Amino acid sequence: MATLATAAISAGALLGAQPRPATSSPAEQNLASRNGSIPVNAGAAPALNPLSRLPTIPWEGGPDYWKKFPKADAAGWSNPGFFPISVFLGKPSQAAALKSIGINNYMGAEHDGSSIYSITSQGLFVIPQDEWTQAEIGTDPNVIGWFISDECDMGIGCAGSSAAANFADQTSKVDRVRAFGDGRFTMANYSNGILDTYWAQGSMAGLMNIVDVASVDKYAYTSPFVDNQMTQSPHWPVGINPVSAGSYGWLADRMRAYQNPVGVHPNWIFVEAAMPLLNDAGSLTITTEQVEGAAWSAIIHEARGLAYFQHNNGQICGFYSLVDCDQARLDRFKAINAGIQSLAPVINTQSYQFRFNTTTDTMLKAYGGSAYIFADIGLGQTPGTKTFAMPPEIHGSTVEVVGENRTLKVTNSTFSDTFDNEFSHHTYRVTF
Repeated sequence: MATLATAAISAGALLGAQPRPATSSPAEQNLASRNGSIPVNAGAAPALNPLSRLPTIPWEGGPDYWKKFPKADAAGWSNPGFFPISVFLGKPSQAAALKSIGINNYMGAEHDGSSIYSITSQGLFVIPQDEWTQAEIGTDPNVIGWFISDECDMGIGCAGSSAAANFADQTSKVDRVRAFGDGRFTMANYSNGILDTYWAQGSMAGLMNIVDVASVDKYAYTSPFVDNQMTQSPHWPVGINPVSAGSYGWLADRMRAYQNPVGVHPNWIFVEAAMPLLNDAGSLTITTEQVEGAAWSAIIHEARGLAYFQHNNGQICGFYSLVDCDQARLDRFKAINAGIQSLAPVINTQSYQFRFNTTTDTMLKAYGGSAYIFADIGLGQTPGTKTFAMPPEIHGSTVEVVGENRTLKVTNSTFSDTFDNEFSHHTYRVTF
């Protein structure tokens, strides 16, 4: 579990030819200098989009959502080219190393005597927990939010003795931070409450909706105990093995199920980076292929950000797995993060409702005169060759498999591709 009270933690071109804009705003230039992305010209005329006739997936507004929060907006979070990729409770001295593999945000930061500037001076953003005082944070422009609590739904991050009391405590925490009036958003991380079993009964919807951003941690790839908890949910598909990438997309769906209206604010998903401080029998270390599959499953199910739990007690890597692992593993994390960030301008648009088949999970977007189809193996689905029947609005004769240097032929508005493993995913681009 991600928890601020965890023992041993000091807590006391993938898009095709896209023109580069001639000018960009100061916030865009600032963001580009931090993460190496090319600013997106939000003022450009919209490209042809035949998909606009299809129904859409409810969402919070994408990059425009961050314009409600002056600190995040000024820092460039409303730039369509930005996608939050966080480390949970990172060590300040490791900011440069984390940035080098594509981390752009600290969700909580160890309060070890370092200044917040030791993180933000490296070009990373911070959402500090309440161990950090207003005086320590000051007006730092890269401190863009406040982390309210971790696992309040389980009574860990809140002081109540019941679900109702925990919600009251969370409400008090949010109200206190919002009274600062400093232009920063609020966020919280949750866990078992989204399963709709024992935890947070009657309060989970309130917990989800009281903050501006929420995340959830359930480590399906590595913890047999977590897997058992997930299968106890009345919403879990009977007989399905939770040790799969598809579980992380399911978690994103569960988060949205508690929102009123659906998509009212962004949801982020945790992915473990190694063995996340587990002691249950049969605990495992996640592979980088599984990390990638979990991340994309979450995104395909409308997650708007990712958070890595890097603290590790497995046999490989050191305690801080995003820093202490071998270089080959760190390079894979860097590639995973870069692949996500490169597609941020597409991911940050509203999705369209369309079912390409019944054997994959998909997300359909339109960007720059092309349709983008994101696909992976969902819960209860099996690897193999999959056929995609495209909507009549897409007329391309070939499909580019983004980032894989290959194309597929379209025949009678369908194309086929192979998914070798349960964590496999592909992104397809078809010009209108």
